Amino acid sequence: MDKVSHLAQGQVDMYRVRCYEGFAGLPAAHRSLVDSARRDDLFSDPAWFDHVMTHFYPGAHQVRVYALEQADNGKPLLLMPLRACQIDYSAFGAQTLGSISHPENYSTVAMIFSPEARDHEGLLIQLLKHFRRGGGDAPGLPVELLRLWPVDTAGDDGRMLHRALGKAGFWTQVYANSYNRYEDTAGLGYEAYFAQRSANLRYSVRRRQRALEKSGHLELALYKGTDGLDEAIEDYYAVSLGSWKEAESMVSDDMIAMIRLAAESGCMRLGILRFNGVPAAAQFWIVTGGVGHCSRLAYHDDFKQQAVGVVLTNFMIYHVLEDDHVSRIDFGYGEEDYKGGWMKEARDYYGFLAFNPRTRQGLLHGLKNILGRPVKRLAKAVLVMLRLRQPETAEPVRGRAASGNGVVDR
Repeated sequence: MDKVSHLAQGQVDMYRVRCYEGFAGLPAAHRSLVDSARRDDLFSDPAWFDHVMTHFYPGAHQVRVYALEQADNGKPLLLMPLRACQIDYSAFGAQTLGSISHPENYSTVAMIFSPEARDHEGLLIQLLKHFRRGGGDAPGLPVELLRLWPVDTAGDDGRMLHRALGKAGFWTQVYANSYNRYEDTAGLGYEAYFAQRSANLRYSVRRRQRALEKSGHLELALYKGTDGLDEAIEDYYAVSLGSWKEAESMVSDDMIAMIRLAAESGCMRLGILRFNGVPAAAQFWIVTGGVGHCSRLAYHDDFKQQAVGVVLTNFMIYHVLEDDHVSRIDFGYGEEDYKGGWMKEARDYYGFLAFNPRTRQGLLHGLKNILGRPVKRLAKAVLVMLRLRQPETAEPVRGRAASGNGVVDR
């Protein structure tokens, strides 16, 4: 079922907003726009949003797909899949719309624009103004809080979203979300990539692989679809349960479901290293939208001394560069030291808490969250000045600021 509302005076002849309770009820033109987006990007696929909602936002969250349309013909210009709830911990009880985001930040906030749309920021502002003002029969509006994450505030889309929130009248608080290692690889083949790694890493990869080949039978297998998937998952289980990692992080229901979803979509790259027929290391990657995402990796503790994880990582990178020709490799969120050897670039992801000052809850929670921090900082400064409190040590710099020219030596 969809709900219709028109925008404020001055825009009524140009745009209207519809709210759909899920993807299944979208009209043909809207479905076509989604189909076009998901063709190149798993993270724009309704099946992906369904996976995230099922495993991370059950019960009190409902899917809402908002469409900004041309008023005269209903042609969709912008689609935003969001989740509606009233249980956000920053504003409990407030009418909230949040991005349908995976906790591990595989993709930024979903905004699906029509290929014919030119002024993306202007269209986004109109939709956000509708969220702030409400009107019509759309449920849960006006919204009192928007929680949108993850956002790359150094990227074009992140800056656009930040500006649009302000121009639409929201009070926006930016908060740190996660740290990400990645490297842009457009036009880069494996040999050029590998030559840019440290001498120590290059030597380690070659020496470890030669040692495995000389001492036994080394098999490096790559699975891309559903053929042989059950066997590969069994080996993935065997490695995961014998590794140093917590089993829940490797073989939880949501992770196995995500592997199968990626396999069915043709985006899965599941690598298994077997030594003398025994699964010794496993990695799960997703290749979509021109990016190779390293999602999970582990080695069995019995093979720790052979550095099988290093050999398998090199194998996976070779294939995503030479076969998939990815323009970026993403090592996911987290600050583990080993990532710095493989990925030269780093960034911080952020989130936006956008409060609607036109509503009582939005105003109260906005004042508490946005003004609360400066007041606390001022109080701490006064206490330090009066020698009633020790000054705080500076937090270590991370992300782009830490990397300087984009290369982080860790």
